[in-house]
Amino acid sequence: MSYCHDCDEEFETGTILCPNCGGKLAEEDVGDASSGWSDGSSDGSDTTSGWSTDDSGTDDSAAGWSTDRNRNPASAASGPGSADPSEPKHHSIDIFTFSFKYPLGKGGKPLVLDSVFAFFWFLLLIPLIVSYGYSYRVGRAAARGDEEVPSFDDWPGMGRDGLILVGVYLAVVIALAAVTAVISLAVSAVGESSTLALPIIGIGAIVVLAGSYIAGAIVPVLIGTGSLGKTFSDRRILEFALSVHYLKGLLLLFVISFGLYIAFAIGAVILAITVIGIPLVLVLYIVFPVYLVNLSFALWGYIYNEAAKAGDVEPVEPDASLGFE
Repeated sequence: MSYCHDCDEEFETGTILCPNCGGKLAEEDVGDASSGWSDGSSDGSDTTSGWSTDDSGTDDSAAGWSTDRNRNPASAASGPGSADPSEPKHHSIDIFTFSFKYPLGKGGKPLVLDSVFAFFWFLLLIPLIVSYGYSYRVGRAAARGDEEVPSFDDWPGMGRDGLILVGVYLAVVIALAAVTAVISLAVSAVGESSTLALPIIGIGAIVVLAGSYIAGAIVPVLIGTGSLGKTFSDRRILEFALSVHYLKGLLLLFVISFGLYIAFAIGAVILAITVIGIPLVLVLYIVFPVYLVNLSFALWGYIYNEAAKAGDVEPVEPDASLGFE
């Protein structure tokens, strides 16, 4: 059909001039519905060819892509393969490699400073407490997915963390000692020759062993939560103690510690035989215990990070504090 814009009327196809006003007529643009093509003037979608020329970024599900030219570059940058800094981080290396190498990070400088502090433990125990605080932060850094150990700085903060950690240790020791004392008093009350003595001793031994096993889960949970309140709430310790992650950590810690002690003993003997290696043996006697403590905390941090990756515990946020809340 021919169309007159001035008169807003239609005439038969082939008419060139409008019979009313004499203006030039235009041919109406009618889309070909059978071709399955759209120029994007309506909804921009193509139902037959799988293409879209829509600038709004609407993808066609049949072809799997779009000719969108207004897509937000930021959204493309945050696509697959890009890391979101707000998301929890997880380690990509195996636990053995991580545990051995992590305490030696930053060229071993933090380990050396930590060893010096631990060596002067006799000075009112303050350096040793600071050393424990740093070990806690090593585990905390591992739990939140850091690739490097923290620097040995913020001595007041590490001293506070170490004091809290030592306080927790003392509370556990006192609690287990109290249970042992109660068992001893119960045996004394009934008499060692009584038929009740053996059952009391057996039950008491089970209670002490079970309590020690569960108490061992306090440190990993402390590393993961960074808070005394969160650690001792919602049965977090019991749940972690009954998890396969905790059992795995205990077994690995035993195997690694046993192997390192044997290697250290053999190395110390060999160095001592050479005579000139005696000074190095003395240095190793100072550094090795500190390295082993930091390795233990790093291993527990890795275990907690692994448990968080599996969805069994709450993850540690990348910007979470290394010290206690």
